[in-house]
Amino acid sequence: MLNDPVLLNDWHAVAPVEQVKSQVMLATQILGEDLVLWYADGEIMAWQDLCIHRGTRLSLGEVRDNTLHCPYHGWVYNASGQCVHIPAHPEQAPPAKARVKSYACTVAYDLVWVCLGEPTQAPPPFPEWELADYRKLLCGPYRVPASGPRIIENFLDIAHFPFVHEGILGVKDRPEIAD
Repeated sequence: MLNDPVLLNDWHAVAPVEQVKSQVMLATQILGEDLVLWYADGEIMAWQDLCIHRGTRLSLGEVRDNTLHCPYHGWVYNASGQCVHIPAHPEQAPPAKARVKSYACTVAYDLVWVCLGEPTQAPPPFPEWELADYRKLLCGPYRVPASGPRIIENFLDIAHFPFVHEGILGVKDRPEIAD
């Protein structure tokens, strides 16, 4: 996982909410962290996509009765991430430390947002979302072989547009940036 405090403590849109609800469970990734999103008790959960028992991807398992079942040994996790049943030892209570790492998760603008660290604010405001004159277009995801900070820097550095994206976002003969 990328250990950048600015990015870790910020919200990241990871999927359309309807995609998570329709698939019941969805594997995704942000900042190098594999996540599983799943729907239980009317809420979307965002967890590390890793069973704490043997490291299997939980996204390969199944959701039953608001619990997530690991596909490898059948460990059962409740919506708070606590293991509540180990099929190989049904008479024993699972250890208290048998808990999946979970992340802050919220829904805004029909998107699921996840924060891998400690969120200090709500997802960014987007007042235009409610305006009827605006058309909403959800696209992606796009895999970009670069780090999160490098991608952000690329989008903020508009001076490179006429040279790297000539004909689409600029013209070499007019590289000036207006105030």
